[in-house]
Amino acid sequence: MILQNTGTVTPELRVLGAVQLPAFLIDADFPAVIDAGMSCMADRYVREIREALNGGPPARLFLTHTHYDHIGAAAGIKKAFPEMEICCSEAGCEVLKRPRAIETIRELNRDGAGYMEKMGEPVSGSLEFETFTVDHPISDGDTFPLSAGMHLHAIATPGHTRDAMSFYVPEKKMLFTGEAAGVMSDTGYIFSEWLADYNDYYASLQKLGALEIDILCLGHGGVLTGRDAKNHIDRAMEYCRWFRQLIESTLAETGGDVEQAKQHIKEKEYDPIPDPKQPEMAYLLNLDAKIRAVQRLDQQN
Repeated sequence: MILQNTGTVTPELRVLGAVQLPAFLIDADFPAVIDAGMSCMADRYVREIREALNGGPPARLFLTHTHYDHIGAAAGIKKAFPEMEICCSEAGCEVLKRPRAIETIRELNRDGAGYMEKMGEPVSGSLEFETFTVDHPISDGDTFPLSAGMHLHAIATPGHTRDAMSFYVPEKKMLFTGEAAGVMSDTGYIFSEWLADYNDYYASLQKLGALEIDILCLGHGGVLTGRDAKNHIDRAMEYCRWFRQLIESTLAETGGDVEQAKQHIKEKEYDPIPDPKQPEMAYLLNLDAKIRAVQRLDQQN
């Protein structure tokens, strides 16, 4: 089943915010929030967390990676729940120290409010991204208690970004991937999202595919359950191979010109999608990174 709505999924799992820009809440003895969307969603996330936890705080906020649309509201959530620990990969901690990265995150958070309005989602919080301190750097294999007999495992899944982490609750066969498993559109098309390295991205998909999954929480677009959850990783690998071939053939047609290739692929993949969709600036930044990653890989072979 494909669930494209917010609210309660299971007694433990709640989708916060908007389907295309979700945070996830695991309601347990030590409640956990996964990801923090954009800055303009902070007030909404905080309100829904308070409603779900009867005013109590989450124990931890886990960030899948440090892109603008996954960390934008982290500072706002931390202000509301100062006792909550923010947890992020060690590589992500390094990204947050880079002034240029912070400025890009700020700019994209400002632009992102228009995307939310096109989706018909209320924008009531600040558009300005605020920096924050990571309380608990995490590594592959780290485990965190949620309740008696229920734990959250951190899994390094680089490729989308170098700092990407997925989170798995084996007792519930519940997986949170950020964009390590791609981004699924309403048509079922899966956008492949290797921005750092194609081989790492594909290897991460293989790692995730080895897990038992009954509930798959994607970074954007909804929650998959049952057979749809089990099949998604295989489908993501198929789209991954296909999109690499599309990039290679387009680069061949344009004589290796990345800018031309970008425009040709945008016309095929992005332009036909009706609004609301990912802001064009963000799409083109991501596409540029994917093309150059394939170009580097082919030059090495």
